[in-house]
Amino acid sequence: MTYFRLFFLLCLFLSFQSLSAQKKVQSPDEFLPHRLGEAFTPHHMLTDYFEYLAAGAPATMKLERYGQTNEMRPLQVAFFSAPENMARLEDIRLNNLRLAGTEVGAPDMSNPVGIIWISMSVHGNEASGSEASMELAYRLSTQTDPKIKEWLKNTVVVLDPSLNPDGYDRYTSWNRMSSNLLKNVNPDAREHREPWPGGRVNHYQFDLNRDWAWATQVESRQRLALYHRWLPHVHPDVHEQGINDPYYFAPAAEPMHDYITPWQRDFQGQIGKNNAHYFDENGWLYFTKEVFDLFYPSYGDTYPMYNGGIGMTYEQAGGPRGGRAILTEVNDTLTLHDRIAHHLTTTLSTIEMTSKNAKALVDNFREYYRRTSTQPQGQYKAFVIRSSNDPNKVNTLCQWLDLHHIQYGTAGANLNGVKAFDYVSGKEASVNIDAKDVVISAYQPKSVLIQVLFEPESRLSDSITYDITAWSLPFAHGLSAYALKDRLEPKKTYERYQAHDIVTATMPYTWFFRRHSFNDVQLLSALLQKGVKVRTATKDFQMADQSYEPGTFVISRIDNRHMANELDGAIKSLAEKFNVQLYPAFSGMADKGYDLGSDAFALVNQPEVAIVYGEDADANSYGHTWFYFERELGYPITPIPLDRLHRVNMGDFTTLIFADGSYSLTERQMEIVQNWIKSGGRLILFDGALKAFADKDGFVLKIKETPKDTLSASRPFVSRERAGASEQSPGAIVKAKVDNSHPLAYGLPEYYHSLKTGTNIYQMPADADTPIYLEDNYQTYGFIGSRIKPRLKKSPIAMMQQMGSGHVVYFVDNPLFRCFWQQGKLLFANAVFYRD
Repeated sequence: MTYFRLFFLLCLFLSFQSLSAQKKVQSPDEFLPHRLGEAFTPHHMLTDYFEYLAAGAPATMKLERYGQTNEMRPLQVAFFSAPENMARLEDIRLNNLRLAGTEVGAPDMSNPVGIIWISMSVHGNEASGSEASMELAYRLSTQTDPKIKEWLKNTVVVLDPSLNPDGYDRYTSWNRMSSNLLKNVNPDAREHREPWPGGRVNHYQFDLNRDWAWATQVESRQRLALYHRWLPHVHPDVHEQGINDPYYFAPAAEPMHDYITPWQRDFQGQIGKNNAHYFDENGWLYFTKEVFDLFYPSYGDTYPMYNGGIGMTYEQAGGPRGGRAILTEVNDTLTLHDRIAHHLTTTLSTIEMTSKNAKALVDNFREYYRRTSTQPQGQYKAFVIRSSNDPNKVNTLCQWLDLHHIQYGTAGANLNGVKAFDYVSGKEASVNIDAKDVVISAYQPKSVLIQVLFEPESRLSDSITYDITAWSLPFAHGLSAYALKDRLEPKKTYERYQAHDIVTATMPYTWFFRRHSFNDVQLLSALLQKGVKVRTATKDFQMADQSYEPGTFVISRIDNRHMANELDGAIKSLAEKFNVQLYPAFSGMADKGYDLGSDAFALVNQPEVAIVYGEDADANSYGHTWFYFERELGYPITPIPLDRLHRVNMGDFTTLIFADGSYSLTERQMEIVQNWIKSGGRLILFDGALKAFADKDGFVLKIKETPKDTLSASRPFVSRERAGASEQSPGAIVKAKVDNSHPLAYGLPEYYHSLKTGTNIYQMPADADTPIYLEDNYQTYGFIGSRIKPRLKKSPIAMMQQMGSGHVVYFVDNPLFRCFWQQGKLLFANAVFYRD
């Protein structure tokens, strides 16, 4: 009997051992077909591993899919914490929102939990972050390390393993395809020379690390929806940089925005010191307080800062040139293993600091929202969007406000003699506020974000900065608006504008719609593709008690006889889709001005549009244009290779676009383009593309010469970088004069705020139209170098040159910059659908 019991217990023990072995969670090295760091992991394997971990460790990990990319790859985050926290994860989330005042109820302060959100590889070809995420997730889910287990008792970690799956997969697939069997450390080897456009960008070649605030991209929009459901206290954004650069971590460089609090500045420094401790132990090089500032509001470090968190950028040497291993300038070999180890160290260090300071983080997070909601930091306490603006432009802004959980409403009553900054005049004035004006008060949880994005100009503590220095949304959206130094609260709910349905007893002779907003040209785009013939007015006229300006769109029944009885239904259906107000007329005779049979109404031909692509084209700018046509304008565009232009049948296209870039056209390419223009083509150039055609035979564009800096050689070497800022314009807003009777400027007011991101300045042309230009006393917002600013006087912003039967359109600045410059979208559409 005793023997039998011993045998039974032995079998039971062996069974338990077997089950235990079956349940053991595999590390990335055990799960993947390669050891971590030996090869890049395709995105589907990265996804598979996270799904595997979540299934194997349900008590400590939860995987949540929050969306998908343009190429249908999943977007997901993983949550990690102690089992007791995971069991009440939703309570922790809601309590955190109560701390911020975005959820109803009093927060529970008895058991503070720090929340850290780690973002990996927003630039897809900076892939070591995503690679490191697997080892990090393994350690956080298994919690076999006693330190990690202790940290997670009062900390929730939100880990996004790949913010840009399409870019990450583009890079990792290319690297796996192009790499040697054995690691090749030669920097000139193919695996270190990623081809255009590279994996840094998403499907539409947008830099997602510049899109947090503008949220033009599907990845950003879906991520923000989840981000605002959590509002983390700490947010490290994991990147890579050049192969010879030491690791960078906080504290950040100047300029830091004035609204970043002392606590935020101090705590990123504390995290940096903890990171430094571990790097010192390992003898790893690093740097802080240089290059990476905290000013531009749409980064993965600044956007969390302006939402009450501690945002930080982490930069590891490597990037697309790093490959699996590469020889650096000091003849040392930088490996993917090294890069993973460094990122793993800083992210664990940051989790440690979040845990050890959980109470202080929670207390300061609550205080941040209490103070900013009751004592707004900036001088402006309210922003007013006038009801006289085109209602669809106001709708567009309000949709953006909703995305960021910003509260707004209407004034509810008329107010006269209010002191305010007028965005149109650029001056302080006494203004009248209408009851229907939209009011955005700074006395709300999103106070700092509102002030940063709406104030006319943010103070810049250092002119050497990493990105654009001005972005105010009323300028970007082309809105008439006010900024008030006194408090003003909305009294009524804003009701979204909805165009009225038009019911007529008989079929109209003609339909009109105005050209005031991007919605209007979206409707034009759809009508043309539907086969509807559309004209545009080139002169003022009045009809049926309505006054119409140049640029008004006209759809007459006589032009569309081919559509017979289908015309009205097609027009009304598309107008409803784009929320555009239609105006019917039952006669072709004008009450004042020109009758509809006049040549003052020019037919808008349906253009066939192409855009050049290749190594010379800026990948971002090309992508902004591609996205604009495909996702916003809803109009087809054909990419054609610049290096094979001689093999393209240019007769298939009526419009050719060169986005920003550094082009060097051969004589043959230049001849092909010129002959095509002279035959009736329209060439649209913007930003850096202009330089390729400046001072060339046949083109009126002439570069304005730069006076030589005679003092540069005598300056001390140490001061030359700062002196060089006088020749820079990283991104500032300039107010330009507009001739809106010109077809290129139809629908614009008498001014246009342009975002100037370059230093190329051109002469006012003698033999071309210049409907948009800078006057002698032009207004500016943001930083423009002292040697650049005076030379911009009397310089063009937009030009139109006739060449034979065709035209060249020159945009000195990029009207589609990051696709958040809303007013530029209407301007660019005018160039696409231009008619004399």
